[in-house]
Amino acid sequence: MSKGKTIFDQKYRALIDELAVERKRLSISQQELAETIGVKQPDISKIEKFERRLDVLEFALILKALRVKDNTKLQRIAKSFLGIPE
Repeated sequence: MSKGKTIFDQKYRALIDELAVERKRLSISQQELAETIGVKQPDISKIEKFERRLDVLEFALILKALRVKDNTKLQRIAKSFLGIPE
């Protein structure tokens, strides 16, 4: 049985939407985030528009850049996506 592309998975799309919301809430531009995690701004745009899949290492760097340590909402989002119970 063949699986569909994960970029179209609703759980993945919800995660990306929430990351974008948190980025904007923290007033971090796509350019600033890109520089922080070591990619180009168009890469962030493509991720947020579901044109490019988010790499697992980029995911970790984005969580750090969005201050996951101090952000309980983002912690819940990440735990939910990863299937970690609260």
